[in-house]
Amino acid sequence: MSYIFDINDETVWSPSLRVGDLYVRMLKDVGTVLGAETGLSAVSSDMWDIDIDAFGDLVSLMHKTYFGSGNQLFRLLIEGVLAPSIVILERGGKKIHPETTEEREFHDRAHALSMAR
Repeated sequence: MSYIFDINDETVWSPSLRVGDLYVRMLKDVGTVLGAETGLSAVSSDMWDIDIDAFGDLVSLMHKTYFGSGNQLFRLLIEGVLAPSIVILERGGKKIHPETTEEREFHDRAHALSMAR
């Protein structure tokens, strides 16, 4: 069994139940800490619609916060949510353009994740 994440009726990610549940919980918590909406709407307990604009705003804010912070632990905590979020955002037709070598390397690692559709 798996979770389903859709943008405009297109499945952009279909992780296992545990991975999907953890991602939703972590994304909501990061959104709360950063004061931003997630863009997620529950269709059922294991299916989520994503408002790409709200989600994109949060991913951009996570990205800015991550690369603007010098706190290694804070960055580590955000990293686990930011990496798959970059991939989901791109599958939804939006993109954050990396500007530095560090950002490009992070995006490359995100793209290397195994994220089934």
